[in-house]
Amino acid sequence: MKKIGLFIVGSMLILMGAVWLVDSAQTVESYYETYQKLRETEHMSRGWVSRIIPASSYAIHTVHQLNGELVSVRFKYEPGDAKEDEPSCTVLDGDDPQVAQYRCQPSGHSVDVRLEPNGEGQIISNH
Repeated sequence: MKKIGLFIVGSMLILMGAVWLVDSAQTVESYYETYQKLRETEHMSRGWVSRIIPASSYAIHTVHQLNGELVSVRFKYEPGDAKEDEPSCTVLDGDDPQVAQYRCQPSGHSVDVRLEPNGEGQIISNH
């Protein structure tokens, strides 16, 4: 009976590991030193990174699924360099008036963009 229990536990661990491996293999992370380097890729043209990202952005870290769905983008930017007018975005009200928040729909799905006054920004998929 003990051997059967160990076999079941071992099989479950192998199955969980396989599921984790498949999920991890479908997630792609990218890093761009500058906004210009990001623009040279398909991330913006395909809508994976919202065009609301400030042009002064740097240290840009993107995470998306192989099927093209955005998971998140983190970046740094020069405070004050925020686009106020983006047709695919709506300004969101927040608790802190110094934090600029937007909801954008660049390619059919919604993302939330958060620009903090300290120069840190984030885009999160809103599925």
